[in-house]
Amino acid sequence: MSKYVVGATGALLGALIGTWLMLAPFALAYQGSGADWADPTYVDFWTGLPLLIISVAGLILYASGLVEELRRRGIMRRPYASPSGQPQAPGSPPENASGSENNMEQVLLPLVTAMLKDMQERDRERDGGARKESLDDVRQTRGKGDEGSVKK
Repeated sequence: MSKYVVGATGALLGALIGTWLMLAPFALAYQGSGADWADPTYVDFWTGLPLLIISVAGLILYASGLVEELRRRGIMRRPYASPSGQPQAPGSPPENASGSENNMEQVLLPLVTAMLKDMQERDRERDGGARKESLDDVRQTRGKGDEGSVKK
């Protein structure tokens, strides 16, 4: 997300520089009022104009990218409402979830399950087909000296 903010800031600075280049001959009075344009005026104006146009286009693109990223993360909503009869995407949380804690659990459970499966597959590959210990092979002891420790 920061790439959009940095890009939009850079584009805004480019637009400001382009605007300054176009206005500098008149603001600093090295172009006389009503006189033909001098060479420095041509150079400043025609250098500033493309810089301004490209920077404004970049600013629009970076700002729209930032808005889409915020919408994708669920921070912003789309300006139009989706029809109520439209099916939800698989894996997305239900809209009528009662609590944020319940909603968070529903969102994170598939992620944690997938990560656990991936870790188990990596362990199997690393062991080269050797028998992998499962959670059933590990028992938790409740002795006085080793409370909370795991033993095989």
